[in-house]
Amino acid sequence: MTKNLLRGFTVLLLGFMFSCDNTTSDPINNTLNGPGGSGGSGGSAPTITGPRILNKIIVSNVTNQEFVTTGNVLEKAIFKEASGPTSFFVGTPTYTSGKITKVKFAQEVNGAPTNSLTYDFNITYDSGGKINYTTCTTMLNNMPNFNSEYTYTYDSSGKMTKIVEKKKSGSTYTHFTNYNFTNAGDNITKMVTEAGITNSAGVPDLSVTVLTTTYTYSAYDNQINPYNTLPRTFFVMWSLVHPINFPSLSANNVKSFNIVFPPITPGVAGPVIPGDYTYLYDSMNYPTSDQSQTQKYVYKAL
Repeated sequence: MTKNLLRGFTVLLLGFMFSCDNTTSDPINNTLNGPGGSGGSGGSAPTITGPRILNKIIVSNVTNQEFVTTGNVLEKAIFKEASGPTSFFVGTPTYTSGKITKVKFAQEVNGAPTNSLTYDFNITYDSGGKINYTTCTTMLNNMPNFNSEYTYTYDSSGKMTKIVEKKKSGSTYTHFTNYNFTNAGDNITKMVTEAGITNSAGVPDLSVTVLTTTYTYSAYDNQINPYNTLPRTFFVMWSLVHPINFPSLSANNVKSFNIVFPPITPGVAGPVIPGDYTYLYDSMNYPTSDQSQTQKYVYKAL
């Protein structure tokens, strides 16, 4: 569990290095982000002054995230992995009547699928259009691995407050994870995960240690989160693979966070990871880069 969360932390650093310290009034129009505009890394792309969709996140001139779209439809998301320059984790959604009903995540190396761990999510919605049930089938080296079932709870305003995951091997339940959310307006300000084992029927066994990880997102800006230009359902599934990414569902951009992991050794406090982010914005309130100009956000006009 901890290993998976730490891997997700790397993904967050690639996607959330922005903040509300807007020291440049309109960087998209004054070429601070390169002559390409829109947070690009060069070229002669025109300035976007209207609706847009996130296309790439570039770090030190290397594309770390890319979203392949036609209009406002996401066709594929490509996340660069730290294991090598040609290793990517690819998410592919499937649509039914305009809604994402499946998402598959799989590793690719040199553009070809590998036999490593894959995730196949199947998604259903309630009558109001909110996700209410998800299953996930995982495969490891072409062999069945754990499967998971997810149920969702919302408050009266429609904000997600809890996801319950029950994991099983074959037909036997083995583990659970509760994702508990605290919201302030349209932003997730805290998430607490509780992970433990279940009996064969899926009932949590609370006599055994439950591992708790606390994510606190203590500050947001008041600008537009670039991930909100892409389908929300996709990022719910992506966050279930790497829980650190749940703030991609927030309306605004995280300025600072703190993660407290469960103890690795009994009686010794668990690791604590803090983080702070900086941003520059354009005149339409979209982040275009961090203040160091190392990380850039490239959009496509709609």
